[in-house]
Amino acid sequence: MNILICPDKFKSSLTAQEAAEALAKGILAKRKKSVIQIVPLADGGEGTLEMIHTIHGGTWQTHTVNDPLGRPIQAAFLWLADQKTAYIEMARCSGLQLLSKKEQNPLKTNTFGTGQLINHAISQGAETIVLTIGGSATNDAGIGMAAALGYQFLDKNGNVLEPIGENLVHITQIKGQTPSPKTQFVVLTDVDNPLHGLQGAAHIFAKQKGANMTLIKQLDKGLINIAKWLPAQIPGAGAAGGLGAGAVYFLGAKIVSGAEWLLNKVHLDRAIRKADYIITGEGKIDQQTWSGKLVANVVGRADKQLKQTILVCGTFEDEEKIPLFMDANDIYSVLSESKSTADAMTNAASYLEVIGEKIALKYL
Repeated sequence: MNILICPDKFKSSLTAQEAAEALAKGILAKRKKSVIQIVPLADGGEGTLEMIHTIHGGTWQTHTVNDPLGRPIQAAFLWLADQKTAYIEMARCSGLQLLSKKEQNPLKTNTFGTGQLINHAISQGAETIVLTIGGSATNDAGIGMAAALGYQFLDKNGNVLEPIGENLVHITQIKGQTPSPKTQFVVLTDVDNPLHGLQGAAHIFAKQKGANMTLIKQLDKGLINIAKWLPAQIPGAGAAGGLGAGAVYFLGAKIVSGAEWLLNKVHLDRAIRKADYIITGEGKIDQQTWSGKLVANVVGRADKQLKQTILVCGTFEDEEKIPLFMDANDIYSVLSESKSTADAMTNAASYLEVIGEKIALKYL
């Protein structure tokens, strides 16, 4: 029996590789003759660069850049010299995980560090830069990134503004140009929100970055203002606090579906073809899973080849939202095996082994 195990990460608990290995261990404990292929996946956020490194190799280039509050940190991008391609994960320098709870404030944070990494990649000779933009701490529409690349943002008196979220509303003039016309930029995201409005960057994402409703409305006014220049309505414009729109305007970037792009990169369709069963999953499966996210993409690809998919997750919600061709009995959650949420987070690997054993006994 050929089993393909291809999960995303279990956020704050296990990497995709660790989750896959735990499931494989459980399956092999009950069905030793199973042939298992592990393909850890990522959605354009955490773990994406490691996934690319596993497939294509490359070297890690580490530089001192600014964190979201302007403090110096070390951040790396992945450099594939033979392809003259750099992979940059904005969360490594502009991500929410770099700040304590008290420090989170999208009025004050920016993406300057992301621009610094882009500069380093350009100086390395990058002809293509792939930018993944999940997990941001920012709501600056990419003006921080642009400032690191030489852009200036002026107020009505001609003064240069600090490129942070609260100053978006004061911008009346933008000076600068695309830093390297010879470099092609690709942005990976699975968020299709517009730049501003009730479905925009501030209203949908700023709360998780430390903003209350008053600050959200203030940030949205700023996004409305910067939309005089940026493409506000294209799918993905509101990703990473508006960095999607900013990348299109300041870099000439193309926004693509992170899930589609990455699954094609790992030749997942070929792996599905060889498998009898496909096991995928992530930390939480809920209604958002089915709106173009990575797991939904895997399930759809498997269904096209008439292969059964088994889902594994930390928690399972919104059962009524799963696709009609799926059965809730084919979805296993760590939480249902554990004593509590804390126990599930701490001992996820052990519970995934148990789930692996159950899958082996039921299906294999």
